[in-house]
Amino acid sequence: MKLIKIAAVCLLFTLSVSLVAVDANTKSSVVKVYTVQSNPDYHQPWQNYPQSSSTGSGCLIRGNLILTNAHVVSNSTFIMVRKQGDPKKYVAKLVIAGHQCDLALLKVEDEDFFNGMEPLDIGELPLLQDKVAVMGYPIGGDNISITEGVVSRIEPTIYSHSGKYLLAVQIDAALNPGNSGGPVIKDGRIVGVAFQNMSEEQNIGYMVPATIVSHFLDDVKDGKFNGFPDIDLDVSTMENQDIRKWAGMADGQTGVLVTHLTEPEKKKGLFKLNDVILEIDGVKIANDASVPFRDGELIFLGHLIWQKHVGDKCMLKVLREGKPIDFEYTLGGGTKLVPQRVYDVLPSYYVIGGLLWVPLSENYLDTWGQWTKAPIELVNFAMKGEVTDDRDQVVVLSNVLADDVNMGYQNLRYTSVSTVNSRKVKNLKDFIDKIEGIKTGFLEIVLEDNNKIVLDVEKARKATTDILQRYRIGSDRSPDLRK
Repeated sequence: MKLIKIAAVCLLFTLSVSLVAVDANTKSSVVKVYTVQSNPDYHQPWQNYPQSSSTGSGCLIRGNLILTNAHVVSNSTFIMVRKQGDPKKYVAKLVIAGHQCDLALLKVEDEDFFNGMEPLDIGELPLLQDKVAVMGYPIGGDNISITEGVVSRIEPTIYSHSGKYLLAVQIDAALNPGNSGGPVIKDGRIVGVAFQNMSEEQNIGYMVPATIVSHFLDDVKDGKFNGFPDIDLDVSTMENQDIRKWAGMADGQTGVLVTHLTEPEKKKGLFKLNDVILEIDGVKIANDASVPFRDGELIFLGHLIWQKHVGDKCMLKVLREGKPIDFEYTLGGGTKLVPQRVYDVLPSYYVIGGLLWVPLSENYLDTWGQWTKAPIELVNFAMKGEVTDDRDQVVVLSNVLADDVNMGYQNLRYTSVSTVNSRKVKNLKDFIDKIEGIKTGFLEIVLEDNNKIVLDVEKARKATTDILQRYRIGSDRSPDLRK
């Protein structure tokens, strides 16, 4: 599997003759984005890493808003923008970010900034072999760069910023730092936003397509980003004729087999194990899990779900025990035991007796650089773990801040909690509540690897104050966990 590398990017390649016309008004809408960022330290969650600076690109759209990539401004502490031909930098504020689809909106309060600028409109999804102009500010200069690319593929791709699987457009162009968030233009309209590349290949870049941009803009009209819907189940293809016969499918029937349902999905009582999904909103599902997509093209069936919004309804036709059944389904955001990457928020943590406890997240796993280097137990939770009535968050012993009170436990880390005084732990807040409910006696924590921690609870609480002071930690817990 080829890795897709996130980067502040610019689509660059050389053509001897320009084939995509870009007028002066279009150029005037493209801006350079300057960001100062301070990323949280998930291993010492009470502090951030030193600030760093980066640049990206963006463009003006209707409503005097600047459209850019979410990764250009994620964890930002200060943002400025500069337009073409103007040496002045203007302070900008983040309005809202959709990290799932790697898009964000900025605003500038200074009205002078908009003098001579024309907002761009969102266009349509381009066709294969369409020529497009990529605009922005790649490294190597301060003036605007305009290059050309050809649409070579349109299919779902993992968005590296979030890990979400969504529609993306591949362009036969290299990607270089500096132009992430820059508009991709066809016929004077935005047909995409440059955002990532394929690290092991040359001349393969990706843009967020206009359909995803429009979905994002429609989603955030109420000031909140709800994201893209999902259905909490696993399906298997049915290309083998024996599995179709086993499922009772008639000649000409095609679909995918429901092989697993999460606990939240089971509670809805709509899908059953071994259902065959035949149609979504009247669109027939092929045995290889594809559906028709424009003329002569196919796409993964998930596209039918992702083009809708959380809370929308769809009609499903399934084959159950040889009989077709139709039902209406309300789309949700999906549930994950280990949440996808988040940004612009502080990590949660709790300290007692020098033991540092954190919730498991993809951000936490990312601190190992590659998940293959992270503890296998934690990776398995991320890959296979599911929300249940007993647990909707994995609580991890991240570190032990050395002290007399925790002697003998100082080599324990990177393993999750099983029980506190023989009671299961639902999440970090529940973990804290259970500990605080123990007034005297012993605190007994059993870890998933069967190690056991026993502390005199009163002694542990007393030691915590000194430990926090010694390690320069302002509080025993993050702000979101304070009562």
